[in-house]
Amino acid sequence: MNNKNLKLWGALVLFSLIGQVAWTVENMYLNVFIYKIFHATASDISFMVAASAITAALTTILIGALSDKVGKRKVFICGGYILWGISILAFSFIRLEYLEPLVGSTITAATLGVQLVIAVDCLMTFLGSSANDAAFNAWLTESGDESNRGKLEGVNAMMPVLSILVVFGGFMSFNLDLMESWITIFLIIGITVMSIGVLGIFLIEDHVETNTEISYWHNVCYSFTKEAITQNPLLYLVIAAFAVFGIAIQVYMPYLILYYEQTLQMTNYTLILAPAIIIASIATVGYGKLYDMLGFQTSIKPSLLMLIVGCSILYLCTSIVWVFIGSLLMMCGYLCSMAVFGAMMRSHIPVEKSGQFQGVRIIGQVLIPGVVGPWIGSFVLRNAEVIVNNDGTTSFLPSSDLFLVTVIITVIVLLCTKYIEEYIRNANYTLTSMGQEEIQDNDILWNEYPRPQLKRNNWKNLNGIWDLNGTKIRVPFPPQSALSLYQHKVKDTLTYTHHFDLSKQLDQERILLHFGAVDQIAEVYVNDALVGKHEGGYLPFTLDITECVKYDHKNTLVVKAIDTLSTDYPYGKQTKARGGMWYTPVSGIWKSVWLEQVPTTYIRNIKITPDLQGIQLEVDIEGNYTELKASITLPDGSIYTQSIQKRDYILLEGLWINEESYVPRLWTLQDPYLYTMKIVCDNDEIETYFGLRTVEIKEYKGKQRVCLNGEPIFLHGILDQGYYCDGIFLPSEEKEFERDILRMKELGLNLLRKHIKIEPECFYYYCDLHGMLVMQDHVNSGKYNFLRDTALPTIGIKNLPEGKKKDCKQQRFFTQHMLDTQAHLYNHPCIISYTVFNEAWGQFDSNAMYRLAKENDPTRIYDATSGWFAKGENDFDSEHIYFKSIPLSPKERPLLLSEFGGYTYLAEGHVFAKYSHYGYGVSETKEELQGKISDTYRTMVIPFIKEGLCGSIYTQLSDVEDEINGLYTYDRKVCKVDQEEMCKLRHEMDIIVEEIKGEEHEREN
Repeated sequence: MNNKNLKLWGALVLFSLIGQVAWTVENMYLNVFIYKIFHATASDISFMVAASAITAALTTILIGALSDKVGKRKVFICGGYILWGISILAFSFIRLEYLEPLVGSTITAATLGVQLVIAVDCLMTFLGSSANDAAFNAWLTESGDESNRGKLEGVNAMMPVLSILVVFGGFMSFNLDLMESWITIFLIIGITVMSIGVLGIFLIEDHVETNTEISYWHNVCYSFTKEAITQNPLLYLVIAAFAVFGIAIQVYMPYLILYYEQTLQMTNYTLILAPAIIIASIATVGYGKLYDMLGFQTSIKPSLLMLIVGCSILYLCTSIVWVFIGSLLMMCGYLCSMAVFGAMMRSHIPVEKSGQFQGVRIIGQVLIPGVVGPWIGSFVLRNAEVIVNNDGTTSFLPSSDLFLVTVIITVIVLLCTKYIEEYIRNANYTLTSMGQEEIQDNDILWNEYPRPQLKRNNWKNLNGIWDLNGTKIRVPFPPQSALSLYQHKVKDTLTYTHHFDLSKQLDQERILLHFGAVDQIAEVYVNDALVGKHEGGYLPFTLDITECVKYDHKNTLVVKAIDTLSTDYPYGKQTKARGGMWYTPVSGIWKSVWLEQVPTTYIRNIKITPDLQGIQLEVDIEGNYTELKASITLPDGSIYTQSIQKRDYILLEGLWINEESYVPRLWTLQDPYLYTMKIVCDNDEIETYFGLRTVEIKEYKGKQRVCLNGEPIFLHGILDQGYYCDGIFLPSEEKEFERDILRMKELGLNLLRKHIKIEPECFYYYCDLHGMLVMQDHVNSGKYNFLRDTALPTIGIKNLPEGKKKDCKQQRFFTQHMLDTQAHLYNHPCIISYTVFNEAWGQFDSNAMYRLAKENDPTRIYDATSGWFAKGENDFDSEHIYFKSIPLSPKERPLLLSEFGGYTYLAEGHVFAKYSHYGYGVSETKEELQGKISDTYRTMVIPFIKEGLCGSIYTQLSDVEDEINGLYTYDRKVCKVDQEEMCKLRHEMDIIVEEIKGEEHEREN
């Protein structure tokens, strides 16, 4: 950590902690002071809190604007702290023994004492708010950015509660019934605050730039103008929700200690609150980190729910154990919510106007809660039980009803955050790809034959303009996408209608209707007859509609799709509440639809298993056939033809071609050669292709390594989610898949981890064609749990129990879908590996699932549990590491860094989300982004290749909606990294791999 960062964190900790200690004494103990020394009533306490809140708000507005105008924060912070400390000392002179001789009676003196305390409190608040609320908070806003906002706010937000711990510990040494104790307390706090002010002269560095052209009163009023609200609507929504949250807290907080001490008669209440505060403080630091990773929408709900549960327990229970549990959850919820709200506000306060916006912030954070909350609290306590003190005065006993009211108000906050989430989700910019800009509304897109490994000439493309629920839609794009042209609300049930003509071309023929994918449940009707039903959403299905079609006549095709985003089916990254790492859902038809006319006896499917000498070929045939042969085009253009059985081996090595023994041309990264092959079965003919390659894990130089064609390779990969700004699950045309592949090759990548999505087959064809390796994820189903599946693993708890195998639809369907996916993609040489479970999403009995997948397709290697929750059986040791670069420790199995990086860079004009930007570390420039990527590779990847690191998967290929951590922008118009530097990284990896090969060859010789 450099000197600048040391000063930043040092100033944050010292000023925030000591400032909050002073505020804690005011907010939690000044009421105890006037309650015990001057016998104040609930109304007195409510008035004092309100007066202080009003003073704090007005001060912050005026001084915040002044510090902007002057262009200085340091003088206000340091000078303010010194004067603040002096004002705290003034409380030690407000004593009954001084007042009673002046007014003549104890009761009158007590009344005067309450009034003087309130007056001095307002003065102290003015000085403290000048230093802390106006100047220090503006300085803190300017000192942070999106990379550390959550961490800074996590530390800052834990200070109020940590200060309670400090105060509790210190106050245990005093008898708070005695004025002498309070004199000592005010002396200690006052002198400490003054000392911090002096120390700040050496720690604080100004960041603000003054603008002399703008008047002071403009600065004062700006944050309350229509212009400011219009330009920063989300900020004001968050402040409003924060105000309601603050009201909930201030209902009980002024009376909390009195409730423990007086109502529950817990004289040692610090033994309950102190551990709760310690745990809550630690939790808040981690929670700030989660905010940086997951954003506001995901992190605010759990914290508010903790507050609700904690206060509910305090309302219902009075035993020590339950009071401790309730206090712990209450403190955790309070503190974590403060961190989330605070970070969210700072993220959306314009840095150049941070001082001016402190006023509106303080109104939401202090004034409204400080006035309304205690007023509600005093109203709740209007009929509180009253006790008579020894001197004849009376005091009240706070009731647990305060916590019930807090629960009710916090539920209202939850509803407010739901509205904010919807606002964030709908606040997007419109992005267009280069392909979309050239498309007319009536264009029929996706015209290529959809199945490149089982290709026929006699087919009819049904993509184009269909009818969906009475409105036009362009198939195959999902209705949520711009390219679909559908502009209505997408319902759970979708009814597609399309008309087509068909001419008979063979005497005996079958008509096959193909769907690339329909999400999630599809019923298909042809001319009002039900021809089939399919469940899933990612895989193709085929229906024989021969008996229902009419030749030379209009046919009506109806597809009824139901998509409720049921977790019983695979759903990937789709969610109805988009945000963070979860994206806009797709529904209905989202891959090509087409017809084929085939003979009565036809080839249904083929299965090609390559090795380095030839292929094992299996042909699935409908009907009885008389002749079956395969013709393979060799590199020189000659054709080798062989009559075959339905299951046969075709040996290429050693063929006598042009008077020479043929040496097969292998599929490699440098030369991804594809053999074309025709298969003829009686009157049916299909065209396909294959590549000769093997993939395995074997020992190389004493380490288990991934080998392609027997030679070690390093999997230099990128996470590819396959999302597009205009078509969501589909680009505007098939060739855009190829462009993505070539973009990554130009940056030196050799592997795409296809993340939780199964693409149209053309994607895999282009990977086959260009030598891009693919690690294919199986698509997750089952319910996602943020706490278990993300939060706990992120902080290091990575080995929780997984789900058990049971006879339920979700597990049955996932199992069959996994097997069907392997069968569907089996023939593509680019696919070298599968991920079974990613980050425990829907994970169950992973050892058995690994064995099943391996048995079903032994030609690939498997990452059974990507990221965490490893259970033993796997081809890799798989790790996801974000937010840090740490030394890796390869063990017996090959170590795969299956996700890492994810640094963000916002490319202006090419960002989808207006407000919510998500990733794992902020970069302000392209150069800074490249620097972070290069440093991470050179510290966490390249040094460990020799030690057994077999691959790394950087996050990610492109931005996706809220995520701005791509190497390319979401519209693919801007490359955010330096191509030359990325290729240098690849070159450094290649050198190490060649050294490993050379050393192994030397050892063998």
